[in-house]
Amino acid sequence: MFAVTGGTWGKEGLLRLEGDPVVSSMSKKDFLIILGDCGVFVPRTALSRTVREYRSLPCSVLFLDGSRDDYDAIADQPPFPWNGGMVHMVSRGLIHLTRGQVFRLGGRTVLTMGGASTPGRTDSGKYWDWWPEQDPSSEDEETAVRNVEKAGGEVDLVLSRDCPRSWLPPASRNAGSVSSDVLESLLGRISYGRWYFGNENADADLDGVHASAVCRRVIPIA
Repeated sequence: MFAVTGGTWGKEGLLRLEGDPVVSSMSKKDFLIILGDCGVFVPRTALSRTVREYRSLPCSVLFLDGSRDDYDAIADQPPFPWNGGMVHMVSRGLIHLTRGQVFRLGGRTVLTMGGASTPGRTDSGKYWDWWPEQDPSSEDEETAVRNVEKAGGEVDLVLSRDCPRSWLPPASRNAGSVSSDVLESLLGRISYGRWYFGNENADADLDGVHASAVCRRVIPIA
């Protein structure tokens, strides 16, 4: 079994998962996938502490990178092949799913595209509050397209931290971001069954495009 949920970064990050009926029913053989801003690679926080916190959950944790990660710490992790794609094995039962990969989970093909832009960022916060590497790149997009083609030209699920620009609320579309532009381009180049993306503000289903914004809810997939 696996399930998806939104970001768990910050003081209340893991608290909302305590007592959640889906999470409580899971075991270490099951995977909870956090759609970015997981809280493992928190800047200026001891990795050993955050690893202990996430390993205390009853399930194994897979996560995408987002806009609140220390990308220097991520770069220190060696890549490792797992279930059809490349990952960073942070600890037993705690795995970072890298960008543009197609994994096989629960009998399904799953494309991962982490990364997210930080709005209003300035050079003074560079490598402190944000990292240039957090923006998905055209190279990430090309990797994703190649891997989807290898998987037969279509995937069952797409998992991302941000969403394509055209899915943003109308008032936000003009602002957009690097990540929403990359995902918009990717949207036009692949076929998928359902797309789940992280959202800081609300849970919502966009049935017209077969997608779901995931904030606090935990959605079982298979």
